[in-house]
Order: sequence, then C-alpha cells, then structure tokens
Amino acid sequence: MKLCRISPVFSLFVLCLALPPFAFAQQNYQPVHKNGEGKWRIGFYQGGEYNDYAPVTKALVGRLAELGWIKPSIGECLATARDSESVWTCLTRADSDYLEFVADAFWTAQWKDDLRQARRADFMNRATTRRDLDLVLALGTWAGQDLATDEHDIPVLVCSTSNALFSGIVQSAEDSGHDHVHARVDPTRYARQVRLFHRIVGFKRLGVVYENSREGISYAGMDQIGPVARELGFELVTCEAPFSGVTQAEAEGAVLACHEELAAKVDAVYLTIHRGLNMKSIGRLLEPLFARNIPTFAMGTLYEVNAGAMMSMAQPDFRYAGDFYAETMARILRGERPRDISQILLDPQDVRVNIAVAKRIGFHLPVDIISDAQETLSVIEDYREQPDSAGK
Repeated sequence: MKLCRISPVFSLFVLCLALPPFAFAQQNYQPVHKNGEGKWRIGFYQGGEYNDYAPVTKALVGRLAELGWIKPSIGECLATARDSESVWTCLTRADSDYLEFVADAFWTAQWKDDLRQARRADFMNRATTRRDLDLVLALGTWAGQDLATDEHDIPVLVCSTSNALFSGIVQSAEDSGHDHVHARVDPTRYARQVRLFHRIVGFKRLGVVYENSREGISYAGMDQIGPVARELGFELVTCEAPFSGVTQAEAEGAVLACHEELAAKVDAVYLTIHRGLNMKSIGRLLEPLFARNIPTFAMGTLYEVNAGAMMSMAQPDFRYAGDFYAETMARILRGERPRDISQILLDPQDVRVNIAVAKRIGFHLPVDIISDAQETLSVIEDYREQPDSAGK
C-alpha cells in the first residue's frame, strides 16, 4: 500500500497552527538564584520504576546542564545510573550553584496501591507543614494524579505520562486546571499511531491488552483509538490484564494469557503500555503472536521494535522531551506560573520498522514505509538476560 508523502514545510505549517502565539516569543531559560542568593530545592515523585523515567530525567538534566543550572560533571554519574533511584542519587550529589536535589524528597510507591496512599499522605504532610520544596518532578500517571491537586501549592512538573488529559491530571490540553501544575500533553498521539498502523496493515480486528481501570484505559490510549476504530470501521478486540495490586510475575502472566487469547481472534495487535510488557518479558510475550503471524505496532518507543514488535514511532533518544521539561522547569523557577506555560508537545512522527519481524510473519512492508523510516532494523534482539526496570 502506497502512502502519501507529506511535505516537511506543510507539516511545520500545521504544527505552527497548533501552537499558542506566545510559543514564538523569545524565552529566557538562564539560571537564577532563589531570592537572589539561595538554591531551589527539588523533589521527585513516581508511582514506581518504569523504562522511560530514568532516561527522561537524564535528558532533562542534560538540558539543565546546557542552560547552566547544573554543572556538566553530573553526566559522569548519570552515565551508569539505570533507574530513577540511582539517577536521583546522582542528582543529590550534583554540583550546582542554583539547584539542590533534596536527598529525602524522593517518593516511590513501587506500583503498590497501599504504598501509593502512604507516599501521597507523606508528601502532602510535608508540602503543607514543612513547605521546604520549590518544585517537584512527578514521573508518570500515578504521580501526576497524586500531586495534581489544590491540597498543596508546590509547583509540579508532570513528566512521562501516557495521557495526562484522560487520566484526569489536567483539565484540558490548554489548561492544567491548577495554577501550580504543568503536564506535557500530546492529545492525538495514539490516534495517529493507530491510523498509520491501519493504513499499512489494513486490519479488520485489532487486539489491545489493558487493565480495566482509569489508569489502565489511559495507558492503552483507549479514549483515542476507540473513535478511530469507529471512524475507520475496524473492530477493537480487547483483553483485560491487571497490572496494579499484583506481582510482576502475575502482570506478565496476564499479558501472556491475553496474547494467547487474542492471537486466535485478531489480525493485528497494538502493544500498549503495561507493567507486564517490559524489556525482559517481551520476547516471551510475543511468541503467541509470532505463531499466528500477527503484525504488531508498539505504543512504546524504547526497546519494543528491537525485541520483536514489527513497528513503532521512532524515538532514538529522549532529548526532545527532556528539552521541553527542562525549559519548562527553568521558566517556572524564573517566576512563570506553571498553568500559564503551554503543555502541548507533539511526538516526532518518524517510524521505526523491523524487517526481520515482517519476514518472520510473512508480512510485506510497503516500500515507502521502509524507505521513509528513520530506522530500519534487520535483527530481533533477545533482552531476556539484560537488566530491566519494569513498571508503567
């Protein structure tokens, strides 16, 4: 199937129309001291470890170093940090004249509901009594949901959420609904992915695995892909797999069971964000789909195509998001209200494909897709023996 090539100039024009007028104004991101001489105290809050959180935070810090908020020497420590906690440990030792990453201001719930309530209560107590933090980085949907509230007024920068709007973190793409809250939004990210997948594969029945909860529906992008299914006339075949309140092994087992069930019912699968689907488990979880020659499109853009998904949108690094978060953080610390800063940042629209996967399942990838892809892979990698951070 031949796809139309869209002019880069036209794409830029459309993007410009989506941006607010002040997005074109010259911004000042240069560092300033707190009250003219002190350091800004920064905290970190997450629901648990997830593959994106450490690299997103590293990218944010890299941009802060470029802007002068932190000394570049932080890069040496970050180079070996593999998860959020080790990244935070590096940051607490960072050399900066402007920022202090507070050692005891790190919260994680380890994806456990009971710990989540306890961590939230602990944060709220600190935010309303000690009031010793100037900004908190909130990584992921749980973190955004927990901190996007008027129960406190500490500035919150929500990073790496799958759908800040549907999950209730923000009021709209244009307005967070809270003066102290900012969350990056790409309101049509998953709809664009599924449209592209449908144009290439032409499936009639698309399989989707998700947890039947507000967070699970958000992670799977159901609010976006449901309308696309109705518009394009294909059927969504869903399978429920829990990821919260269960062990890691149980989460992975639930996804495997769903893939075994869906493989007999669908002609394509959209691999969504799920705690059970991670770098170590993906090879095993894709086996039922390979057995039935099912094409797959991964919502995630980190390791999935390398490990056996046929395609995804490209994300060679996290620089584009890290720059956005760092510059937003700089603007907040320089005095802008988080609510007044544009939240919209569209994902890059480049594609990654794995021709080894296509060959294995007997699917003919269109020549235009291969030639236009930012990255084309020719092997399927086995990550099962490599370290991994699982989460959501």
